[in-house]
Amino acid sequence: MKKRSSPPASAAHVTLFGRFALDRDARVLYAEGSALPVNERAMAVLITLVDAAGKIVSIEQFQQRLRPASSVMAHSVHALVSQLRRALGDDRGMIETVPRRGYRFAAEWYDIRDRLGTADNEPPAADADADADTEPDRQQAGDRDAWPDRGPDLEGARKLLIGRDAELSELSMRIAQHRLVTLMGAHGNGKTRLAHETALRVAALFPDGIVRVELAGLTLPEGVPDAIAAQLPPHPHVKPAAQGLDGLIARLAGRRMLLIVDDCDPLSHEVGVLIDALLTATDVCVIVCAEAPLFIAGEYVLPLAPLRFALRPTNDVTPVMPDAPPSDACQLLAAQLDACGARFASDAAGTASNDTPAAHVQRHLESICRALSGNPLALDLAARQIAGASRGRTTPAEAVAAWDARWRRYILQRTGGHELALPPAALVPTVVAHAYHALDAGAQHVLRCASLFAAWFDVADVHAVSAEGDATRAPDDASAMQAIVSTLIDAGLLIEHASSDARRLFQVPAAVRRFTLGVPAHRPDQARAAARHAQRIAERLDAAGHRAGEPASRAPALADVRRAVGWSIEARHFHTAARLLRHSGSLWAAAHLTGEWTVWTGRVLDHDLSRSILKVRDLMQLQLTLAQAMQQATPAPLPADTIAAWWRVYELATACADDASRLHALSVLLLRTLEAGFSDDSPELLMRVRARIAQECEVSSSHRSFALLRGALLTLDGRHDEAIALLSPHDEPVREADCDADEAADAVDAVDAADAADAAEAAEAGAPDTCRPDYITSVADNALTISLWLTGAQAIAHPTLLHALQGARQQSDPLSRCAAAMMACVLFLLEGDAPRVAQQARLLVDVAQRNGLPGWRNIGRHFLMWVDATDETHEETGKLIQLALRNLARGHVSIIDLAILDRFAGAVLQLAGGPALNRLFEQTTANLPASGRRWLLPEALRVHAVVRHRAGVPADDVRALLDQATHEARRQRASLLERRISATVEQIVPSR
Repeated sequence: MKKRSSPPASAAHVTLFGRFALDRDARVLYAEGSALPVNERAMAVLITLVDAAGKIVSIEQFQQRLRPASSVMAHSVHALVSQLRRALGDDRGMIETVPRRGYRFAAEWYDIRDRLGTADNEPPAADADADADTEPDRQQAGDRDAWPDRGPDLEGARKLLIGRDAELSELSMRIAQHRLVTLMGAHGNGKTRLAHETALRVAALFPDGIVRVELAGLTLPEGVPDAIAAQLPPHPHVKPAAQGLDGLIARLAGRRMLLIVDDCDPLSHEVGVLIDALLTATDVCVIVCAEAPLFIAGEYVLPLAPLRFALRPTNDVTPVMPDAPPSDACQLLAAQLDACGARFASDAAGTASNDTPAAHVQRHLESICRALSGNPLALDLAARQIAGASRGRTTPAEAVAAWDARWRRYILQRTGGHELALPPAALVPTVVAHAYHALDAGAQHVLRCASLFAAWFDVADVHAVSAEGDATRAPDDASAMQAIVSTLIDAGLLIEHASSDARRLFQVPAAVRRFTLGVPAHRPDQARAAARHAQRIAERLDAAGHRAGEPASRAPALADVRRAVGWSIEARHFHTAARLLRHSGSLWAAAHLTGEWTVWTGRVLDHDLSRSILKVRDLMQLQLTLAQAMQQATPAPLPADTIAAWWRVYELATACADDASRLHALSVLLLRTLEAGFSDDSPELLMRVRARIAQECEVSSSHRSFALLRGALLTLDGRHDEAIALLSPHDEPVREADCDADEAADAVDAVDAADAADAAEAAEAGAPDTCRPDYITSVADNALTISLWLTGAQAIAHPTLLHALQGARQQSDPLSRCAAAMMACVLFLLEGDAPRVAQQARLLVDVAQRNGLPGWRNIGRHFLMWVDATDETHEETGKLIQLALRNLARGHVSIIDLAILDRFAGAVLQLAGGPALNRLFEQTTANLPASGRRWLLPEALRVHAVVRHRAGVPADDVRALLDQATHEARRQRASLLERRISATVEQIVPSR
């Protein structure tokens, strides 16, 4: 029995064609999972052909590609191609010879870069996990520029697929004939593994990709569409328009994609309804791995039986014939033992590997396979237990025989017979029970508590959950706990993984979790342990939130948060639920599941709280969580609903005298008004918000932080002297120093360097930012910077400006960082520094993208569009002109709108006409003071004058507008804007 090698789990760039897989990183070519003998230079030739995408590659091009490594003659290229053709065998025709021109690659291929691996921050699954029906840990993926795309699991691709040739061929054929194939079989039969291998074979049929949809741990039926959508790559031409089924259909419209839906049995009805709708409205194909059919139209059900195992001859006392080849199940069990480190020693009857075990070992292996009915997952669990027993003085062969004997005794006690076959549904739980019941009471208790963790955990976690004050149950010292953990590992009931920071991480296999959590005799203990588990998850969330730059691996997995929240609501522990939801927002946002976050929060708020002791402060925290979820939801809810949610937070915080939360709500609302002109928020709604914030600050003027908010409002209203007096630190004098603006820009870049490095580091880790926000300081620093900059304090020597710049740019909260990046974009735009605008805009988009802030991401993209428009990119120019005219008509222009109307005044006049444009400008300039955005008035009047000049109006009218702009700039003491107006006067007035 020859063991086949397979692609490694760490591969990030794999190209599939026909029955072959090309691992570009490892530079290995696989055929049906087996590595082919291809040398380095031949591999370079193959990669060159594939990268040419069907185009002819000449001999000279091959030589240029290979020359850095060695000197290559023309005949050497021919020899390398011949070597490749020998390796391809019957598929040698994939490489075509074009006479006198070269070679071309004639096969269809599929590139699955970054779709076949686990997330960077996830510990890899155990090598010997033989059946992918287990429940994998879904760690939070960093919100890269893209999405959590889960292609076929490479860990599954690494595992052996033995004895499934017929099933593989039929499933490959059926998925091409039917759009829905349900792979049906008992738990642990290997459905997911077979589906993954099939996906690798038929990948060329699905140009838009193959995505594994993992629904393990999902308990909300209404969350199924969003859970599937969160695991899809983004549509290249469709923006998220809705949540739920409509949004999922929009994401899949026009895409030829294969979905592998796994772990859907608890929600089979909801999944069936959803798949039925997808088959009707889209072109996707679906493979469902389930224990029962979905019973929907067009479904093709393909039953999957266990692996074939050797039957006991009726007239012979030996289980197998002396020279009989091992059965498929026996081959898999031997391979699993080998993967677990249990290798049979060489002796007179056998060899040193598990490829051809000795006759007496094979006899016991076949006996085990027959007892477990060839179920791959049951065999894998047995292999783990045998490997654990063989780590002592027992040899693997003795451990196999001992396990076979113990199993027979165990079955005899349970059923009264040695050879009685267990029902398929009872196989896996019985194998787990076989090892579980061999543990002492303390180890059983620790295992039950550890099973509450759906993802990886450390010893401190399991100790915190298992500690009950009962010495017979949980150990008090770390050494005793370490001993129990080692016992559980040797029993095959726990998996250990060494993390990158030298921590010992563990995970309970899904089959073991399912058994231990369902033991009815210990349900009272489990309720107490579940409370401690929820408390532990809340503590880890809180700790991650208090430490800036906390690695994503230290934060709990979303699966554990989901379980803890669900238990807390069911047990009416609303305080714990509020705490969990309050501090897990970044995890939900990173997983693109803010909709589910909102649903959980709404369930707590809508719950009958009459019998609980939930206080006003807890209600306020839940409402705060709901408001945050609405702010990060994609697509965003109605602006009025989000703003109303934040006002509800403010009212509840006022009721419980929580000034910190009151200021938090007012700060977020004020930051929301900064999105004016970049979103569809109603100008009237934002005016009312700003007016109420001003009113609340007036009545709470005794509090220093309310004074800071009032100072920010004064900055927006163009009252810069008053704003500087309120916002400046009391221990530093306010003085001006006129200096080159480049020095101040260098200061911004200096304090940006650490911020950009942090953003890059977080992007590599794929982790969202998690820390306690200080929005008041952020708002105050940004407002002070703008007021000082506009009034001429543009020097690094200005201590107050430098303090404000550093404070604004060193915030680690994502919303604060977005606001600071936007401030920098505005200032650099007024300076006309397009490269620095682009730098800050890219930072703004990156932070907003990773932290689920669609409104701020949109602002950053608008600034990048402005940079493209300044480079005469006509497509971006047209879009920005249309947006500027729309905002002008709404009376709520942004600084980018004014910059576009100024630079492309001629094109704007052609679209809107002079008289209509004049009326819109007059309406806008009249609305700016009333809307609390008077600081834009000098620039708006200046741009109005430029447009009037381009329209050919008399010079006196243009000069009157410029004089009005100058007067307003002087009234605000905005010397920067006054200089811009003076430059415009010099350019256009003398020319008339």
